Amino acid sequence: MRSFENEDGEIVVIHEDGRVRRSPVPDGVDRETFRNALAAVDVLYRRAGIFPTVEEVYQSWPKITKSTYSKYFATSEFKQALELGGISMSPNSGLTEEQSIAILHLSNPDGKSLQSKLKQLGISMPKYQAWMRSDLFASTLRQRSEQNLGDSISTALNQLVANADRGDQRAIEKLLEITGRYNPSQIEAENARQVVLVMVEAVLKHVTDKDEKAAILNEVESAMHKMAITSGTIAIEG
Repeated sequence: MRSFENEDGEIVVIHEDGRVRRSPVPDGVDRETFRNALAAVDVLYRRAGIFPTVEEVYQSWPKITKSTYSKYFATSEFKQALELGGISMSPNSGLTEEQSIAILHLSNPDGKSLQSKLKQLGISMPKYQAWMRSDLFASTLRQRSEQNLGDSISTALNQLVANADRGDQRAIEKLLEITGRYNPSQIEAENARQVVLVMVEAVLKHVTDKDEKAAILNEVESAMHKMAITSGTIAIEG
């Protein structure tokens, strides 16, 4: 199944068996006016993420009378046309079956891109974007994705342990680091201190003048006080 919007603003859904479903228009209603009313609702919904009232739509697009909007809002065709575009007039009614299936596929960490998954599901990008303006759909999709993230952590840790058991040095170090038994940042900082001390000792060894030694020591001591060792690097403050 795939869906798209044609040049007239009409939503067209083509099913796998060849059936074509178009966004309906009530009998006796001007098609262009009806499409413009749908477009006005669509714009406001995507902007605010809340289904607009008749008054709000009229204020946004006053070329259509308020009574005409009220008439359209009361028709089943208006509701169906909006739902084909991913907008529900009853946001408190819960997720639709199509949305629930979409969440299962979109949250599946199978490596496929969003565009690929939407194409497979027959969901247009504008329809998906409209769904994402729904707090219920967006929060459910996010929660499902976070659950997958939590599940993947245990899988990753098990794989890390398995690699360490096989003698992988990087896996061993990472495992020790995670458990607090190994901190490469502290090792780098200690190495930096040792280098500084060796250099100072070498300089003082070859300087015989006491005043020069005192000046060197004072300068090194002053510099050391300004050093902030974080994440294994030395940053000079000030």
